[in-house]
Order: sequence, then structure tokens, then C-alpha cells
Amino acid sequence: MGADELAFWLRTRTVGGTTIIELHGELDMLAHHELGPRIHALVCRADTDVILDLRAVTFLDAGGIRLLLAVREHVTHRGGVLRLIRGTPRISHILRIVRLDDTFTVLDTLPRALAEGAATDEGRRASM
Repeated sequence: MGADELAFWLRTRTVGGTTIIELHGELDMLAHHELGPRIHALVCRADTDVILDLRAVTFLDAGGIRLLLAVREHVTHRGGVLRLIRGTPRISHILRIVRLDDTFTVLDTLPRALAEGAATDEGRRASM
């Protein structure tokens, strides 16, 4: 990884009324400062449901935890529903250690209807 490359990134898509935000890489203080405003903007214009997909997160520290809590606060403030897709065992363990595993609604995978909708949307974009 070069000096100018960030160790994290995100990808978003909307399926029906749900915004899915896939987080990738290291969620630390830098990620909190860089991704926080972008996620806040997405959540503010999103419909009520937001899913944070943690499956591609490789590292989580206090800054990353702050990011997750900030997203929860933004979504809740708007009257929305936030769900997390469980990350690796290491990430799940960290959430358990800091006693946040019960604070979030945690899913094992993307709900089927959303996964099928995302595949349909991607197929439509690819055929354009």
C-alpha cells in the first residue's frame, strides 16, 4: 500500500428504502474523521433503514467504534433503523468486549430480499 492510499474505503447502494454501506479495511480514528462526514451525508439523505456491512472490515479500534456509534446516533435521530452485518470473528469479538454487540441489531448476512434487489440493480446498471 502506497503512502497516499487509505487503509479503508466504503461502497454504497440503495435497495428499495434501505441504504447499504459496505465498510472496507481498517476502521480507526483516521477512518472516523474521513468516512464520518461522508456516511453522515449518506444517512441524512437516505431513507429510514441503513445497513452497515462490516464483513470486509479488517481492524477496529476506538475510532472505528466511535464511527459506528455516530452512525447509530444519526440514523436514530432521523427515526431510522440501523443494522450491522456481522464482521469477522475478530471484529465481533471487539464489539462483544466493549459491550456493544447487544446495542446494535446484528445480522449474519444481508437479508435475502435486499441481496436479490442489489443483484437486480447491479445487473440493470451493467446492461446500460
